Amino acid sequence: MRIRGKLALVAASASILPVVAAALVGRSVVERRFTAELAGLLSDGEQEVKAQYDRLREELAEAVQRLADPEDHFTGPILIAIAKGDAEELYPSLAAEAPRVMRERGLDLLAIVDSGRRVLAAGHFPGRVGDLYAGVPGGASATLLRSERLLESGRPVSRLTLQSWRVARSPLGPSVRVMGGLAFEQRLLRRLRLREGTVAVLEGPRGGGLASSTPMLAAYERYPRRTVRLADRRHTELARVTLLVPDTRLRMALQAIDYTAAALVAGGLLLALLLGALTAGISRPLEQLAKGAEAVAAGDLDRTIPAGGRDEVGELVAAFNHMTAQLKDSKEQLRAAERIAAWRELAQRIAHEIKNPLTPIQTSIETLRKVHQKRHPAFEEVFEESTRTILEEVDRLKRIVTEFSSFARLPKPTLGPCDLREVLRGAASLYATEEVPVSCALPEAFPEVTADREQLVQVLGNLLKNAREAVAGRQEPRIEVGLRATAGWAELTVADNGPGFEDADRERLFAPYFTTKAGSGGSGLGLAIVERIVRDHGGTIDARRGAEGGATFVVRLPLAVGASQAAAGPREVS
Repeated sequence: MRIRGKLALVAASASILPVVAAALVGRSVVERRFTAELAGLLSDGEQEVKAQYDRLREELAEAVQRLADPEDHFTGPILIAIAKGDAEELYPSLAAEAPRVMRERGLDLLAIVDSGRRVLAAGHFPGRVGDLYAGVPGGASATLLRSERLLESGRPVSRLTLQSWRVARSPLGPSVRVMGGLAFEQRLLRRLRLREGTVAVLEGPRGGGLASSTPMLAAYERYPRRTVRLADRRHTELARVTLLVPDTRLRMALQAIDYTAAALVAGGLLLALLLGALTAGISRPLEQLAKGAEAVAAGDLDRTIPAGGRDEVGELVAAFNHMTAQLKDSKEQLRAAERIAAWRELAQRIAHEIKNPLTPIQTSIETLRKVHQKRHPAFEEVFEESTRTILEEVDRLKRIVTEFSSFARLPKPTLGPCDLREVLRGAASLYATEEVPVSCALPEAFPEVTADREQLVQVLGNLLKNAREAVAGRQEPRIEVGLRATAGWAELTVADNGPGFEDADRERLFAPYFTTKAGSGGSGLGLAIVERIVRDHGGTIDARRGAEGGATFVVRLPLAVGASQAAAGPREVS
């Protein structure tokens, strides 16, 4: 991420994160406060429902208790008439008087039922006089909620009613059941004094809404609620009232917090964008510095950055330009020192290599002169031996000079399509003999590589020559050549069962003039030339010790892009 983006991100974070945190904290505080307030309203509503329910029951019980008094001016004459056996004569008068008495007593239902459950009077439904009342509860007294049919404006309707039953017993012996009732849904909801828009919904004992204190109940469905269960003395549920409290103020408060936070966040983003635009003057030189550092790291020491202002960034640009100039001077000095050191080391190695053959040459010539001066009879024999030694050492000098010339003037590879299987077969057949066979494990098909064929032949020739010299004198000499493809690379291996090399020599095997063939004429440039050719081809070479002795050289060359992997298995070629 660029520095402008980072500065904008920091500014946005510094302005947005506190706003978001404050909004979350504010929402939490407001929610807790309003939730506690709503819970308080529901608790107050629950207490109000229970209090009004208890009052309704008490008032109804008192009214029915007065009706059940044998001295009551309405119930008393009925008991007397029953004792005389003249109850049926009272039906016409009771049908007319019962509704008036019911209204006077503040009741919505009034019924007098004899011991045979026959209705003697029914203020809420005068037409039921003389009918059997099927819903008379057992026991001397009872309070219950039940659905009852009654007349409203001359039309029969069903209402949930709160009923209280009592037994009225005459001193003369007869008794009747007196029932007084209230239209529960209307009476209870009308009496409730609920705070701040609290709504009450009345349900029957088996569920199902009967009435509510608002005609717009659907709008309250998502509001916080609490259910109050209404039961009798036996804890049998008679009805339930669901209280709902509008949380409009809470939602409005939370919405205001959200809108305010959104506005502040938008402002923070605009501020971050503005800051990013204002910091372009700082970030642009820093971006140029980054690109310049990448160029310097890649070796371009001529890269400079246009001078900036007189602030800290300008000083940094000037320091960078000064540093690159110093690096360039230091690199030139280092290159010069390296060249001098390399040529000095090379001169020392060449002098050492040339000095070794000169000593036997000088000794042979001095021996010839002495023998010749003394006219020694064995002069011919000494002459033959000395001249052979001189020729051998001169040939060694010529080989040293030739290899050094090859190493020093090794040309760049001329790249082209190259079939590695053909190169390996040719090199193996060239160096294989009856005494030292060379076996090849080559795939049936292998993609071509882009390489210099002649230089690869030189690489394999050096490796096979070293392998053949390493196995010389072994009872069962063995040289194996392999080829396989691995993850975009062609891997060539040359393995032998010779004496191998010491672990301490492994890191120096490819160093110029290092040789393990002391006394066998090795110049120490063969593996150095091999490594240079392989590296010029973009590959690598590695030397490994075999599990059962010997040495294995692994050459890895890059395959062409899109080349397929070797498909078939290896086959043996001797």
